[in-house]
Amino acid sequence: MFKQQSDFDFVNLSMPDTLSHRLRFEVEQTLSCLYADASLVDQMDRLYLPFSNWLSQKAHIGQGPLIVGVGGAQGCGKTTFCSVVSRILNKGFDLNCVVISLDDLYSTQHDRMKFASQTSSMFAVRGVPGTHDVRFALSLFDRLKNLKEGEVMKFPCFDKSIDDRKSVHLWKEVQGPVDVVLFEGWCVGAPPMMDLMNSPINALEEREDAQGVWRNKVNQFLEEDYKTLFSKIDLMTWMQAPSYDVVYHWRNKQERMLENHLHDIHGILLDTIDLKVMSSDELKGFMQYYERLTRHMLAVMPNRADVLFTLSDKQEVLEMRFPVEH
Repeated sequence: MFKQQSDFDFVNLSMPDTLSHRLRFEVEQTLSCLYADASLVDQMDRLYLPFSNWLSQKAHIGQGPLIVGVGGAQGCGKTTFCSVVSRILNKGFDLNCVVISLDDLYSTQHDRMKFASQTSSMFAVRGVPGTHDVRFALSLFDRLKNLKEGEVMKFPCFDKSIDDRKSVHLWKEVQGPVDVVLFEGWCVGAPPMMDLMNSPINALEEREDAQGVWRNKVNQFLEEDYKTLFSKIDLMTWMQAPSYDVVYHWRNKQERMLENHLHDIHGILLDTIDLKVMSSDELKGFMQYYERLTRHMLAVMPNRADVLFTLSDKQEVLEMRFPVEH
Protein backbone atom coordinates (compact mmCIF):
# COMPACT_ATOMS: atom_id res chain seq x y z
CA MET A 1 0.00 0.00 0.00
CA PHE A 2 1.09 3.54 -0.72
CA LYS A 3 0.10 7.02 0.22
CA GLN A 4 0.41 9.91 -2.16
CA GLN A 5 1.65 13.32 -1.11
CA SER A 6 1.14 16.18 -3.52
CA ASP A 7 2.11 18.98 -1.17
CA PHE A 8 5.59 17.69 -0.26
CA ASP A 9 4.81 17.19 3.43
CA PHE A 10 5.22 13.43 3.33
CA VAL A 11 7.58 13.27 6.31
CA ASN A 12 6.23 14.74 9.52
CA LEU A 13 9.67 15.82 10.60
CA SER A 14 10.85 19.38 10.86
CA MET A 15 14.14 19.98 9.09
CA PRO A 16 16.22 22.61 10.89
CA ASP A 17 16.72 25.81 8.91
CA THR A 18 20.37 25.72 9.93
CA LEU A 19 20.85 22.39 8.11
CA SER A 20 19.26 23.74 4.96
CA HIS A 21 21.40 26.87 5.13
CA ARG A 22 24.59 24.89 5.79
CA LEU A 23 23.99 22.51 2.88
CA ARG A 24 22.96 25.13 0.34
CA PHE A 25 26.54 25.81 -0.74
CA GLU A 26 27.22 22.08 -1.05
CA VAL A 27 24.23 21.66 -3.36
CA GLU A 28 25.18 24.72 -5.39
CA GLN A 29 28.65 23.25 -5.92
CA THR A 30 27.22 19.90 -6.94
CA LEU A 31 24.90 21.50 -9.50
CA SER A 32 27.74 23.59 -10.87
CA CYS A 33 29.97 20.54 -11.38
CA LEU A 34 27.16 18.85 -13.31
CA TYR A 35 26.39 21.96 -15.42
CA ALA A 36 22.85 21.63 -14.06
CA ASP A 37 20.27 24.38 -13.60
CA ALA A 38 21.44 26.43 -10.62
CA SER A 39 17.84 27.17 -9.60
CA LEU A 40 17.42 23.52 -8.54
CA VAL A 41 18.98 24.51 -5.23
CA ASP A 42 15.63 26.09 -4.40
CA GLN A 43 14.19 22.56 -4.17
CA MET A 44 16.30 21.94 -1.07
CA ASP A 45 13.52 22.18 1.53
CA ARG A 46 10.70 20.69 -0.57
CA LEU A 47 12.51 17.79 -2.22
CA TYR A 48 16.16 17.04 -1.53
CA LEU A 49 16.26 17.43 2.25
CA PRO A 50 13.01 15.58 3.07
CA PHE A 51 13.92 12.68 0.77
CA SER A 52 17.45 12.52 2.20
CA ASN A 53 16.05 12.57 5.72
CA TRP A 54 13.66 9.73 4.89
CA LEU A 55 16.50 7.67 3.40
CA SER A 56 18.73 8.33 6.40
CA GLN A 57 16.18 6.56 8.59
CA LYS A 58 16.25 3.48 6.35
CA ALA A 59 20.03 3.07 6.29
CA HIS A 60 21.44 -0.17 7.74
CA ILE A 61 24.21 1.40 9.78
CA GLY A 62 26.93 -1.17 10.31
CA GLN A 63 24.99 -3.86 8.44
CA GLY A 64 26.00 -3.17 4.86
CA PRO A 65 24.70 -0.52 2.48
CA LEU A 66 21.07 0.27 1.74
CA ILE A 67 20.73 -0.18 -2.03
CA VAL A 68 18.31 2.37 -3.50
CA GLY A 69 17.36 1.93 -7.14
CA VAL A 70 16.63 5.16 -9.01
CA GLY A 71 15.06 4.62 -12.42
CA GLY A 72 13.46 6.89 -14.98
CA ALA A 73 13.38 7.65 -18.69
CA GLN A 74 16.44 9.10 -20.36
CA GLY A 75 17.19 12.71 -19.52
CA CYS A 76 14.70 12.98 -16.65
CA GLY A 77 17.30 14.20 -14.14
CA LYS A 78 18.31 11.02 -12.30
CA THR A 79 22.03 11.81 -12.26
CA THR A 80 21.56 15.32 -10.91
CA PHE A 81 19.05 14.14 -8.32
CA CYS A 82 21.29 11.33 -7.07
CA SER A 83 24.38 13.54 -6.96
CA VAL A 84 22.58 16.14 -4.84
CA VAL A 85 21.03 13.59 -2.48
CA SER A 86 24.37 11.83 -2.08
CA ARG A 87 26.09 15.10 -1.17
CA ILE A 88 23.36 15.90 1.37
CA LEU A 89 23.55 12.46 2.98
CA ASN A 90 27.34 12.72 3.19
CA LYS A 91 27.53 16.27 4.50
CA GLY A 92 24.26 16.66 6.37
CA PHE A 93 23.58 13.20 7.81
CA ASP A 94 27.12 11.82 8.17
CA LEU A 95 26.31 8.85 5.95
CA ASN A 96 28.75 7.44 3.44
CA CYS A 97 26.62 7.49 0.29
CA VAL A 98 27.90 6.60 -3.17
CA VAL A 99 26.22 6.83 -6.56
CA ILE A 100 26.58 3.99 -9.04
CA SER A 101 25.30 4.62 -12.54
CA LEU A 102 24.16 1.77 -14.77
CA ASP A 103 25.83 3.71 -17.58
CA ASP A 104 29.20 3.15 -15.93
CA LEU A 105 28.59 -0.60 -16.04
CA TYR A 106 28.49 -0.87 -19.84
CA SER A 107 30.61 -3.59 -21.33
CA THR A 108 33.68 -2.32 -23.12
CA GLN A 109 33.26 -1.33 -26.74
CA HIS A 110 35.31 -4.36 -27.77
CA ASP A 111 33.10 -6.77 -25.83
CA ARG A 112 29.89 -5.19 -27.12
CA MET A 113 31.08 -5.52 -30.71
CA LYS A 114 32.06 -9.13 -30.12
CA PHE A 115 28.67 -9.98 -28.61
CA ALA A 116 26.87 -8.14 -31.42
CA SER A 117 28.71 -10.22 -34.02
CA GLN A 118 27.50 -13.38 -32.27
CA THR A 119 23.84 -12.33 -31.83
CA SER A 120 22.48 -9.17 -33.46
CA SER A 121 24.34 -6.16 -34.81
CA MET A 122 21.95 -3.99 -32.79
CA PHE A 123 23.82 -4.92 -29.58
CA ALA A 124 26.74 -2.85 -30.85
CA VAL A 125 24.73 0.18 -29.72
CA ARG A 126 24.95 0.72 -25.96
CA GLY A 127 21.85 1.20 -23.86
CA VAL A 128 19.56 -1.80 -23.62
CA PRO A 129 19.93 -4.86 -21.39
CA GLY A 130 22.65 -6.99 -22.90
CA THR A 131 25.11 -4.11 -23.32
CA HIS A 132 26.14 -4.01 -19.65
CA ASP A 133 28.70 -6.21 -17.89
CA VAL A 134 26.28 -7.72 -15.36
CA ARG A 135 28.74 -10.27 -14.00
CA PHE A 136 31.22 -7.50 -13.29
CA ALA A 137 28.43 -5.39 -11.75
CA LEU A 138 27.42 -8.21 -9.39
CA SER A 139 30.99 -8.65 -8.24
CA LEU A 140 31.22 -4.93 -7.53
CA PHE A 141 28.04 -4.95 -5.44
CA ASP A 142 29.22 -7.98 -3.49
CA ARG A 143 32.57 -6.34 -2.82
CA LEU A 144 30.86 -3.11 -1.82
CA LYS A 145 28.60 -4.90 0.63
CA ASN A 146 31.60 -6.21 2.54
CA LEU A 147 33.82 -3.13 2.29
CA LYS A 148 35.33 -2.51 5.72
CA GLU A 149 36.70 0.53 7.48
CA GLY A 150 39.89 1.65 5.78
CA GLU A 151 39.33 -0.46 2.67
CA VAL A 152 39.15 1.17 -0.75
CA MET A 153 37.75 -0.07 -4.05
CA LYS A 154 37.33 1.41 -7.51
CA PHE A 155 34.23 1.66 -9.67
CA PRO A 156 34.37 1.97 -13.47
CA CYS A 157 33.53 5.18 -15.31
CA PHE A 158 32.09 5.18 -18.83
CA ASP A 159 32.69 8.06 -21.22
CA LYS A 160 29.75 8.39 -23.64
CA SER A 161 31.66 10.80 -25.88
CA ILE A 162 34.17 8.06 -26.74
CA ASP A 163 31.67 5.19 -26.30
CA ASP A 164 33.97 3.26 -24.00
CA ARG A 165 35.19 2.92 -20.44
CA LYS A 166 37.69 5.39 -19.11
CA SER A 167 41.14 4.17 -18.17
CA VAL A 168 41.31 2.44 -14.79
CA HIS A 169 43.31 5.27 -13.22
CA LEU A 170 40.28 7.53 -13.84
CA TRP A 171 37.80 5.25 -12.07
CA LYS A 172 36.02 6.42 -8.91
CA GLU A 173 37.42 5.42 -5.55
CA VAL A 174 35.04 4.34 -2.79
CA GLN A 175 36.08 4.04 0.84
CA GLY A 176 34.34 1.69 3.25
CA PRO A 177 32.12 1.15 4.96
CA VAL A 178 29.30 2.40 2.72
CA ASP A 179 25.90 3.24 4.24
CA VAL A 180 23.78 4.06 1.17
CA VAL A 181 24.15 3.26 -2.53
CA LEU A 182 22.07 5.16 -5.08
CA PHE A 183 21.97 2.84 -8.10
CA GLU A 184 20.67 4.93 -10.96
CA GLY A 185 19.90 4.20 -14.59
CA TRP A 186 17.15 4.46 -17.17
CA CYS A 187 16.16 0.78 -16.94
CA VAL A 188 17.16 0.06 -13.34
CA GLY A 189 14.45 -2.14 -11.83
CA ALA A 190 12.84 -3.01 -15.18
CA PRO A 191 10.77 -6.21 -15.21
CA PRO A 192 10.55 -8.36 -18.34
CA MET A 193 8.18 -7.30 -21.10
CA MET A 194 5.25 -9.69 -21.18
CA ASP A 195 3.52 -9.15 -24.51
CA LEU A 196 3.54 -7.48 -27.94
CA MET A 197 7.03 -8.79 -28.66
CA ASN A 198 6.22 -10.15 -32.12
CA SER A 199 5.46 -6.89 -33.93
CA PRO A 200 8.07 -4.15 -34.48
CA ILE A 201 7.32 -1.00 -32.49
CA ASN A 202 9.18 1.52 -34.67
CA ALA A 203 11.08 1.92 -37.93
CA LEU A 204 14.35 0.72 -36.44
CA GLU A 205 12.89 -2.59 -35.27
CA GLU A 206 11.07 -3.05 -38.56
CA ARG A 207 14.27 -2.48 -40.52
CA GLU A 208 16.91 -4.11 -38.31
CA ASP A 209 14.97 -6.62 -36.18
CA ALA A 210 12.14 -7.88 -38.34
CA GLN A 211 12.45 -11.40 -36.91
CA GLY A 212 12.56 -10.15 -33.31
CA VAL A 213 15.95 -11.67 -32.45
CA TRP A 214 17.28 -8.52 -30.74
CA ARG A 215 14.20 -7.52 -28.78
CA ASN A 216 13.56 -11.05 -27.55
CA LYS A 217 17.19 -11.37 -26.50
CA VAL A 218 16.85 -8.08 -24.58
CA ASN A 219 13.83 -9.53 -22.82
CA GLN A 220 15.71 -12.72 -22.02
CA PHE A 221 18.38 -10.64 -20.31
CA LEU A 222 15.67 -8.93 -18.24
CA GLU A 223 14.27 -12.32 -17.22
CA GLU A 224 17.67 -13.69 -16.21
CA ASP A 225 20.85 -11.63 -15.66
CA TYR A 226 19.22 -8.29 -14.93
CA LYS A 227 16.65 -9.85 -12.61
CA THR A 228 19.57 -11.08 -10.51
CA LEU A 229 21.23 -7.65 -10.59
CA PHE A 230 18.07 -5.77 -9.69
CA SER A 231 17.36 -8.20 -6.84
CA LYS A 232 20.17 -6.38 -4.99
CA ILE A 233 17.89 -3.33 -4.68
CA ASP A 234 16.31 -2.74 -1.25
CA LEU A 235 14.14 0.27 -2.17
CA MET A 236 13.07 1.21 -5.69
CA THR A 237 12.52 4.82 -6.73
CA TRP A 238 10.99 5.72 -10.09
CA MET A 239 10.80 9.10 -11.86
CA GLN A 240 7.67 9.07 -14.01
CA ALA A 241 7.68 11.15 -17.19
CA PRO A 242 4.32 12.59 -18.29
CA SER A 243 4.57 10.74 -21.62
CA TYR A 244 7.05 9.07 -23.92
CA ASP A 245 6.92 12.06 -26.26
CA VAL A 246 8.87 14.29 -23.86
CA VAL A 247 11.71 11.81 -23.47
CA TYR A 248 13.39 12.74 -26.75
CA HIS A 249 13.39 16.41 -25.83
CA TRP A 250 14.93 15.65 -22.42
CA ARG A 251 17.59 13.43 -23.95
CA ASN A 252 18.36 15.97 -26.68
CA LYS A 253 18.84 18.65 -24.03
CA GLN A 254 21.28 16.32 -22.30
CA GLU A 255 23.24 15.68 -25.49
CA ARG A 256 23.49 19.39 -26.29
CA MET A 257 24.81 20.02 -22.79
CA LEU A 258 27.52 17.44 -23.41
CA GLU A 259 28.33 19.09 -26.71
CA ASN A 260 28.58 22.55 -25.13
CA HIS A 261 30.89 21.41 -22.36
CA LEU A 262 33.25 19.07 -24.21
CA HIS A 263 36.24 21.30 -23.51
CA ASP A 264 35.40 21.48 -19.81
CA ILE A 265 35.06 17.71 -19.64
CA HIS A 266 38.09 16.67 -21.71
CA GLY A 267 40.41 19.69 -21.45
CA ILE A 268 43.60 19.44 -23.48
CA LEU A 269 42.69 15.91 -24.61
CA LEU A 270 39.81 17.23 -26.70
CA ASP A 271 41.87 17.37 -29.91
CA THR A 272 43.26 13.87 -29.46
CA ILE A 273 40.10 11.78 -29.08
CA ASP A 274 37.40 10.65 -31.51
CA LEU A 275 34.24 12.17 -30.05
CA LYS A 276 30.79 10.79 -30.73
CA VAL A 277 28.30 13.49 -29.73
CA MET A 278 25.04 12.82 -31.56
CA SER A 279 23.21 15.36 -33.68
CA SER A 280 19.49 15.82 -33.09
CA ASP A 281 18.66 13.59 -36.05
CA GLU A 282 21.13 10.90 -34.96
CA LEU A 283 19.59 11.00 -31.51
CA LYS A 284 16.13 10.33 -32.92
CA GLY A 285 17.44 7.11 -34.45
CA PHE A 286 19.34 6.19 -31.28
CA MET A 287 16.25 6.67 -29.10
CA GLN A 288 14.41 3.98 -31.05
CA TYR A 289 16.67 1.41 -29.39
CA TYR A 290 15.17 2.50 -26.05
CA GLU A 291 11.57 3.05 -27.07
CA ARG A 292 10.06 -0.38 -26.46
CA LEU A 293 11.45 -0.80 -22.96
CA THR A 294 10.88 2.85 -22.02
CA ARG A 295 7.19 2.64 -22.93
CA HIS A 296 6.94 -0.60 -20.97
CA MET A 297 8.48 0.95 -17.87
CA LEU A 298 6.29 4.05 -18.05
CA ALA A 299 3.31 1.70 -17.96
CA VAL A 300 4.38 -0.64 -15.16
CA MET A 301 6.92 1.06 -12.89
CA PRO A 302 4.57 3.47 -11.05
CA ASN A 303 2.87 0.46 -9.47
CA ARG A 304 6.12 -1.41 -8.80
CA ALA A 305 8.19 1.36 -7.23
CA ASP A 306 8.43 1.97 -3.50
CA VAL A 307 8.88 5.70 -4.08
CA LEU A 308 7.30 7.47 -7.05
CA PHE A 309 8.23 10.93 -8.30
CA THR A 310 5.74 12.33 -10.84
CA LEU A 311 7.42 14.77 -13.21
CA SER A 312 6.15 17.61 -15.37
CA ASP A 313 7.31 18.03 -18.96
CA LYS A 314 9.88 20.50 -17.57
CA GLN A 315 11.32 17.76 -15.33
CA GLU A 316 9.87 19.32 -12.18
CA VAL A 317 8.74 16.97 -9.40
CA LEU A 318 5.00 17.57 -9.04
CA GLU A 319 4.13 14.77 -6.63
CA MET A 320 5.88 12.22 -4.45
CA ARG A 321 4.46 8.94 -3.22
CA PHE A 322 6.07 7.04 -0.36
CA PRO A 323 5.27 3.70 1.29
CA VAL A 324 2.85 3.79 4.16
CA GLU A 325 4.82 3.31 7.36
CA HIS A 326 3.54 0.65 9.75
